[in-house]
Amino acid sequence: MVVGPFEKFWLEYDKWYDEHPNIYRSELWAVELASRGVPRPWVEIGVGSGRFAAPLGVDVGLDPSERLLELASRRGVRVVRGLAESTPFPDGSFGGVFVIITICFLDEPLKALREARRILKPEGRLVVGFIPSDSPWGTFYSRLKERGHKFYSHARFYSLSELTGMLELSGFETELLVSTLRSPPGSPEVLETPVLGLAPGASFLVIRARVAR
Repeated sequence: MVVGPFEKFWLEYDKWYDEHPNIYRSELWAVELASRGVPRPWVEIGVGSGRFAAPLGVDVGLDPSERLLELASRRGVRVVRGLAESTPFPDGSFGGVFVIITICFLDEPLKALREARRILKPEGRLVVGFIPSDSPWGTFYSRLKERGHKFYSHARFYSLSELTGMLELSGFETELLVSTLRSPPGSPEVLETPVLGLAPGASFLVIRARVAR
């Protein structure tokens, strides 16, 4: 799980949400829609500065970055330092496991998803928010990666089919898909209503998955 850039540029990372409020609020709305009915308690893996966990009322946030955990704690999130690939939680601890954006910064995403399954209650749900590699914003961020961007140079983006494939290998099946961020880079940033299913041109997708039967 990538740590270094977020420890060094933690303030710049957190300020992005203030500088792009409509993108942030659009993504948050999509995650909120996908989270409806997910049983408690909730944990966010890769909680960062708590920008999603705090307004969603997530119970516990896990992250390896001390700097970002300080911010999340100030926002009212109960925080634990640790890695997505090896969490400190007992089996079946949570009704909801959230992985928002974090998937692209994981060294071993399959291992992290299997770990999420381990700590999930049998009736629980996994909620994964991500930027598809073949979307307009995914293409934009991939170009930044090629140029050595401080954050995205460490990222690996996945297509929807790649991510659903990893979920299946980890013992999950997709239950719900939510789409947003249909406005491409360079266009006016507006608050978007999330759409159930796969919307053409959507650059932020949220998958709600359950343990495969």
